Amino acid sequence: MNTFLAHQFLGATSRQLETETFKVSVVDYTHRVSEEWHWHERVHISSILRGGNLESRKREDIQVAPGKVMVYDQGEVHRNRFTAHPSRNLNIELGEDFFGPDIEFAHLRLDESTQLEFHRIYFELALNDTQAAESICRQLQALFWKDPYRRGGEWVARLETLLQDRWDEFPSLEELSRELGVHPITISKYFAKHKGMTLSEYLRKLKVKRALQALLNTTESAAEIAFGCGFSDQSHMTRLVKAYTGYTPGAIRSLV
Repeated sequence: MNTFLAHQFLGATSRQLETETFKVSVVDYTHRVSEEWHWHERVHISSILRGGNLESRKREDIQVAPGKVMVYDQGEVHRNRFTAHPSRNLNIELGEDFFGPDIEFAHLRLDESTQLEFHRIYFELALNDTQAAESICRQLQALFWKDPYRRGGEWVARLETLLQDRWDEFPSLEELSRELGVHPITISKYFAKHKGMTLSEYLRKLKVKRALQALLNTTESAAEIAFGCGFSDQSHMTRLVKAYTGYTPGAIRSLV
């Protein structure tokens, strides 16, 4: 018979910021941790920065790798096995007072764009200046903000999958139209409404996300990362990474 345990602290916290409504921590896992079934008393989010594990829930197993974001509602039972060492997570706990009108757990939708927000939160926590708490709070609230255009039709989900599979390319609107069987005007007009950004911006964010993973998890040079992620050159990568995160690749590596 399984015994479900409330969350017990595991790992070593290297950075942390706590307010009345949320707590954000960077946690490193360097040794074997408990693999028991457990649950969290508050809404819990883990953004995997390094390493990973095998996540088990009631009906599925999920391989968790860098760039993956795991979300747990209050009391949601799960366990983590085969944790890679070293691993590093950005862990976020949200109290009941965090939520309110138009800011609800059910509104959260994770995609390539929203996952960039967790990197921004990570960098803000590293700075830990007088504006960090307010900035992180605003970024967290935006993730749960009700947006009538975020949920699209079936073709939007298929288009997202297609773009993620071809993240290192710039497929034309005509190519995407043929793949999806959707008129180019429909894609052009409604993708931005559903996602809050143009196709070009979405593809740029995919590349930036890949670059951030490489900056945080490899020793490759900036030039090598730029080439591997499909940027035209290193300066192009630097401009986009700074535009979307507020930091240059060099500054990001200095915060790790």
